[in-house]
Amino acid sequence: MGLLDQLSRTIAQSVDRARFEAEKFQKTTRLQGEVNELRRQVDSKLNELGQRAYELLRAGQIQSATLAELGAVVDQLRSALVMKEEELKQAQAEVYVEPPAPAPPPPSQSVPIDYGPPASTPAVKQCGVCGFQMPGTAMFCPNCGTRVT
Repeated sequence: MGLLDQLSRTIAQSVDRARFEAEKFQKTTRLQGEVNELRRQVDSKLNELGQRAYELLRAGQIQSATLAELGAVVDQLRSALVMKEEELKQAQAEVYVEPPAPAPPPPSQSVPIDYGPPASTPAVKQCGVCGFQMPGTAMFCPNCGTRVT
């Protein structure tokens, strides 16, 4: 048996193993999907059975202490669910309200005055535009900014 025959057999075995693993993977994936689908169907039917049992229990057609306890828990959960749903609706309906702009501060009549005005300047004068009372030494009205003389 030559080296090429040995190599050919090794390659053929590797190909067979790869084919086997690929087919195994496909088979297990397909079977896992079928198992998952059957589990989903079982869960769906159990859910339907539970819903019907709950309805019969509420209608008084089933008498069972265990089912009555489960029914009471379901009633409490449904009540909590309704309250949370209402809370959620309120939270979703909330809107941001812009805060009102702060009111501008009232004009201040207290403008610093020099320690002693010149003798020829009146102590207080009035702005001819807005009527603001200002120091006699002011050159501009502190309220409206008008130049005064």
